[in-house]
Amino acid sequence: MISIFTVYSDICKKSAPAHWQIRRFKDIITSSRSGIWGDEEKGDANDIVCYRVADFDYSNLCLKFDNITYRNVLPEQANEKLLSEGDLLLEKSGGGEKMPVGRVVLVNSPQRAVCSNFIQALSVNKKQSARFVLYLFHSIYSNRINTLFFNQTTGIQNLKTAHYLAQEIFLPPYSEQEAIAAYLDKECEKIGRKIELLERKADAYSRLRRSLINRAVTRGLDPNVSLKPSNIEWVGDIPVHWTISRFAYFFAEHNISNKGVNHQNLLSLSFGKIIRKNIDSCDGLLPATFETYQIVEPGNIIFRFTDLQNDHKSLRVGLVNEEGIITSAYTCVQGNKETLPKFAFYMLHSYDIKKVFYKLGGGMRQSLNYRTIKDMKVVFPPIDEQKEIAVYLDEKCAKIDAILEKINTEVERLKELKRSLINEVVTGQRAIETESRS
Repeated sequence: MISIFTVYSDICKKSAPAHWQIRRFKDIITSSRSGIWGDEEKGDANDIVCYRVADFDYSNLCLKFDNITYRNVLPEQANEKLLSEGDLLLEKSGGGEKMPVGRVVLVNSPQRAVCSNFIQALSVNKKQSARFVLYLFHSIYSNRINTLFFNQTTGIQNLKTAHYLAQEIFLPPYSEQEAIAAYLDKECEKIGRKIELLERKADAYSRLRRSLINRAVTRGLDPNVSLKPSNIEWVGDIPVHWTISRFAYFFAEHNISNKGVNHQNLLSLSFGKIIRKNIDSCDGLLPATFETYQIVEPGNIIFRFTDLQNDHKSLRVGLVNEEGIITSAYTCVQGNKETLPKFAFYMLHSYDIKKVFYKLGGGMRQSLNYRTIKDMKVVFPPIDEQKEIAVYLDEKCAKIDAILEKINTEVERLKELKRSLINEVVTGQRAIETESRS
């Protein structure tokens, strides 16, 4: 088994004060219990709050309560799984490439509750500060020590909890733990407030960007133009000279197989943009051969219509700017001579951010394709007006994107500052004043 010392504890050994003790997580945990999912709520006395990983507010290392789930659990099952305020919740199943399994948050409510079966509930003994242990878990997670304890055989990351909790850690005396936790609470709150203000600012600019795009692709640039009803729920009134027609009138499916071609420029749709990917990547997420992929060309528009039921956040439309290959799971279309690719992208992007595609098929489809969207209504101005609108939006969006990039850079800097602060303090690399707590 890989020891945590090989990647993390060497730092602690060098930096931890001499009076800090070496223990194991499991030595300071009085109860480690798996969660329970139970049955659908029934409106009877057995309904109980069940915290999920989706309820983790990891930015603040606690739970959020805006979308609480209730499950029906028999009393004899629930009683041995009940949570207490101050318990720690360890995510042991799920995760993903960008957010691997292993996050830990504090139960910050006295409400009677259990947690789901994807979570391990941990009770820390009274001789330790639960908040200090929480920050210690954060430090270990941010250093990706959790990734050494994965068992991933089905596509879902599973944390080998017993092995993970058997790792050695460095612990100061209780009074020092409390002082460190109080210091980190205060400093992290300061950083968190700055991040929150920046994220609000970014959200305002993002909403402005969406509004500019939506207005331009439905009303045009002339504020005095005469309007007519489009009779399209998500479009509203449009200029009288604009054309309304089926999607299939303006767009044909574009499907060129990569079989036998062996094109090497691998592309992917990410956050509404078509980006390059490393075809030689060894991350295990790419196929052995790309013969099943499709060739795409500049001006094509890509749709990712998979997993519509479960993923309501992803942007699903992208504009191709270079020739390459992309998975055949995506739908690719080419506009006719009456369409300008950039305008078409902005128009379909506005559909995307209004979640139009989720409404197609009555919300019951797991995925869509060209055949299921060919009767969708779209609107287009004359080609010259499309060019004017595209130039206008390019200019406006570029300015907003530059502002957003600066904001996001500062947010990432603050997040890294917080990560480094926690890591340095709980490993003893940075000393703080603790005399008042001794």
